Amino acid sequence: MTQSIDTEIRDLILGLDNKIDVLDKKVEVSSARTEERFNSIDQHFTSLETQVADIRVQLRSQDNRLWAFIVALFLAVFGFAAKLILFPGGQV
Repeated sequence: MTQSIDTEIRDLILGLDNKIDVLDKKVEVSSARTEERFNSIDQHFTSLETQVADIRVQLRSQDNRLWAFIVALFLAVFGFAAKLILFPGGQV
């Protein structure tokens, strides 16, 4: 009777060991999938960072063009005002 109980206990322990091995493999697979997802997200953020850097460069050049237009407009208005002040319209 003791031998049959020992055999049952040994079988139970071996069954639990097999189940633990299966769970361990499932955890490893889940960990690998999670790591792949994190790598994918990291690549996505890296791509976004480069896109943001490109947008910043474009905004700087657009800002420079806007300031050039504003300065040209100011100089044109200033030149027109100087012409009117220094050379009034009615005299030839």
